[in-house]
Amino acid sequence: MPTRPISRYFNHGLTFRWAQGDREIAVKRGYVVEGNPFIEVTRPKHFTIADRPNEDPARDRENWIAAIPVNPSDWDKPGALARLAEGWAAANPRSIPSENRGEGGSNQRR
Repeated sequence: MPTRPISRYFNHGLTFRWAQGDREIAVKRGYVVEGNPFIEVTRPKHFTIADRPNEDPARDRENWIAAIPVNPSDWDKPGALARLAEGWAAANPRSIPSENRGEGGSNQRR
């Protein structure tokens, strides 16, 4: 089975993951990508980014803290994942780990 492209947005101590074609964004605690929060769109090439070691994105629902309903046709629109993630974080501040709650609710480097 071919791997689908996946977009990830890391901020607020959370990983927001949206696989192409999915009708929801997975929200999971934690991220570690060279110590920097960022937006990454991965396409199957020579490398893989995993949310956590040995987790299969198709079988990790028990690790989600939330699912954000989305229109799958918006997947490749510039900035869509970041806007949806930031909107969800603003509406759900109690879901953000306390060490990641800052002024404006964000620790995203710009």
